[in-house]
Amino acid sequence: MKINCKSIVSLLAAATLLLSLCACGTSSGTNTNANGAAPAQQAANENIELSIWHIWPDSTNETNKIITGFAEQYQKENPHVKINLDATQQDEYQQRKLKVAAATGSQGDIFYTWAPGYSRQFIDAGAVLPLDDYFAEDKTYDRMLDGVMDYFMFDGKAYGIPCKNWAGVMFCNTELFEKYNVEYPETWDQLLTAVKTFRSEGLTPMAMGGKDAWHIGMYHNAIALRTAGVQYCNDALQGLASLDTPEIVESARLMKELSDAGAFMDGTLGVTYDEAQMEFFMGLVPMYYSGNWTSGDVDSDDNDVKGLIKVMPMPTVSGGKGDATTHLGGVAEGFMVNSNTKHPDEAVKLAIALTEYMSQKCYIIGDGLPAWKMDVDESEVSPTLIEIKKIINDASGFVLAWDTFLEGAAIDAHYNLLQALIGGTVTPEEFAQQMEEANKAQKSQE
Repeated sequence: MKINCKSIVSLLAAATLLLSLCACGTSSGTNTNANGAAPAQQAANENIELSIWHIWPDSTNETNKIITGFAEQYQKENPHVKINLDATQQDEYQQRKLKVAAATGSQGDIFYTWAPGYSRQFIDAGAVLPLDDYFAEDKTYDRMLDGVMDYFMFDGKAYGIPCKNWAGVMFCNTELFEKYNVEYPETWDQLLTAVKTFRSEGLTPMAMGGKDAWHIGMYHNAIALRTAGVQYCNDALQGLASLDTPEIVESARLMKELSDAGAFMDGTLGVTYDEAQMEFFMGLVPMYYSGNWTSGDVDSDDNDVKGLIKVMPMPTVSGGKGDATTHLGGVAEGFMVNSNTKHPDEAVKLAIALTEYMSQKCYIIGDGLPAWKMDVDESEVSPTLIEIKKIINDASGFVLAWDTFLEGAAIDAHYNLLQALIGGTVTPEEFAQQMEEANKAQKSQE
C-alpha cells in the first residue's frame, strides 16, 4: 500500500500532544498482506489473540452485551482464538485514543470507526488493511445489502465492514398532536405552523440539545438535504462542489427561522442532547428529529411515550431539490482491521463475523437498521424501528451527517458555525461561506 508521509506526520503530531491523555492497547507485528495480496492461510489450530476496540464501555449497554455475547460464542466455536475486548467512551475514543494509536499502528486488531471522512486519515497513513481479496474469497458482498459499502470504499478499495445502517426521522408524539389538533407536518409551512401552535400553548415544540453541536447538525443537515438534494450535498462534502451556494444558504436560513420561531428549548445552547431527549421521553415535547437508534427508547416501558410515536421524514421545502424519499443517514459505522495485525486472516474472519452478527442484533434491539441480508422475526423488533424501515424501503438516496463526511478542522468549523448560527453571531450567508472555506482548506492539506 502507498504510504502517505504527510498523513503519518499529522497523526504522529497528534500522538505527541495527546499520548499522555490516552491508555492505548497494543497490536504489534508486521503484516505482509498490507498491500492487499491474497490472504495466506495461517497455521491450523495456532493459538492466537485478537483485540477488538469499541465505544460501549458500560456493561449494562445493549450494544456492549451484543459484542460481549458474540465474543464468548465465537471463542467457543473457535477455541484457538482468544478475544480481548477494549471499550472506551466515544468522545475519548474518537477524539484522542484511536487517533493517537493509529499514528503508531497500535490500535486494536479490529477497531470501530466512522466513514468516510473520519477514517480517511488512517487509510492515508497506511494503518488499515485493504479487504478486497478477503471479501472475494469469503463472498462477503453476496450477504450484504446493496449500497452499504459506498462510504467504506477509498480509492476504489474496500477498507471497512459496515455493522448497521441508519436514518434520521421526525418522531412525533401523537397524544400532543391530537390534544392540540395540530396537523402532522409534511411541508415546511406545516412545520412552522405546528411550531407556532405548540409554542402558543406553552410547549417547547422540538427537542434539540444545542450544547452538543452535532445535534444541531442533525436538524440542519436534514434541511440542507431538502434544499440542495442528495447528489449536490454528497459532491459538496467531498469537495467536488461548493458549500457556498444559495441552497446551502437557504438551509441555514431555514434552520435559523425554526430557532427564531421558538422551536427549541429556551437557552438551547446550554442544553445537552441527553437533556433534550429526556424531555421528549417524558412526553413534554411533541417533536424530535433524531436517528433510528432512538426507537428502542421510545418503545421502552421506562419512558412515557411508548405507543404514542409516529415517525415521519423531515418535511419538504418548497422549491427544494430533495423530496421525502431522500434521507439523512446511510452506512457510516463499522469496523476496520489494523494493517499491523499479526494475524490478518483470522482478524478479517472475526471482523466479518462480528459485523454480520451486530447488524442483526442491533436491528432487534432497535439500535440500527440492517446492513446485511438476514431473516429476522420482526415480532422481536422495536415497532417504531419497523416503521422507520418501511419509510426508507423506497429511499432514493442518503447523505451522511456532515460531521462523519467532513474531515479534520472542517468538522470543528461546522460545529462552531452551527452554534453561532443559532446564537445569531453569524448570518446564513456567512455560515455557507465559512463552511466552504473550512472544507476547502482541509481538502488542500490532503
